[in-house]
Amino acid sequence: MRGSLVGSLDFEGMSDVEICQVEAAIKCGSNFVGHIPERVFKFITVNFDRLAELGALESKWIEAYTFASHFAEYELDLIRAIFDRCDRNRLQMIKPIYVGDHFSNGERFSLFRGCAGPDHRMGMSWTSSLDKAIWYAAHHVEYYDLGNPSVYAAVVSRNEIYCCGDHFDCDFIVHPSAWWRVEVPLIEFRLDRPR
Repeated sequence: MRGSLVGSLDFEGMSDVEICQVEAAIKCGSNFVGHIPERVFKFITVNFDRLAELGALESKWIEAYTFASHFAEYELDLIRAIFDRCDRNRLQMIKPIYVGDHFSNGERFSLFRGCAGPDHRMGMSWTSSLDKAIWYAAHHVEYYDLGNPSVYAAVVSRNEIYCCGDHFDCDFIVHPSAWWRVEVPLIEFRLDRPR
């Protein structure tokens, strides 16, 4: 069944049935994510250039990214490279940039990111709410048994934002060029705070 259209994809670790299902989905432009839910993130990270050439990257990538539990085994540079390879117009059609009432002109955005653990990785999911960022840091402390909660802030322009996710809250998908730590009293890192 492998034709030249998808023949250059890396299907490592997949059964013959899964390979046929994924190839067929790509060829007809349907969603292949459901055929390999546990392996889709790795599949895309290995094949993102070819998937972009096939016009099969943006919606599948944003779905895989949104539902991934963590990205610890993947370098931020790789995650960013995949977003860079996506067509931003397509991404923003799927997940438009949300401009709420709290942004003064819709061109500059103050964003926050909650982190916990010994090393704080600067990821690409940011929120416009300081309260939510504090809650996310507390969530990582509670559910992943991590310490050292912190919140970071960044100011970005609209053209730096790839798109907005909406899995639990509005997440701005962005890689800020500069960020800084916000001093938050330790007592504020609790799961019962509003978000």
